[in-house]
Amino acid sequence: MADRPCDVAAAVRRGARWFNLGRYMRAQEVWEVAWREAEGDDRGFLEALVQLAAGLHLRTRRAATRGAVHLLSQAIVLLDDHREGRHDVDVQRLVTDLETYVEWIRTLRRPHRMTDRLRLPRVPIGRG
Repeated sequence: MADRPCDVAAAVRRGARWFNLGRYMRAQEVWEVAWREAEGDDRGFLEALVQLAAGLHLRTRRAATRGAVHLLSQAIVLLDDHREGRHDVDVQRLVTDLETYVEWIRTLRRPHRMTDRLRLPRVPIGRG
């Protein structure tokens, strides 16, 4: 068989590497391809990661705080179903970091600055 099923765990790790490097669109692309092929609970988890990457791309590259808050809030809701962890992601830590970040950017009245990168959430993979 020429087509092999998507390795969701590998896609999650690959996307997380791009994400943690600040390459949000690349991470979104990786996760979106996996999402299209995934089944069951993996679909919701991957959808949350796609929204996460899209939200941070909007915030950091497009200065679209409102859209970013919306997408990141949706990602938090979807990730809530996976707080026990999924595909070696510490989802509890990710949700906590995201909630803190969303609350922080809601208080800002300015676009993203390079110095803000220290506050950007990361996707915690493996041994946290």
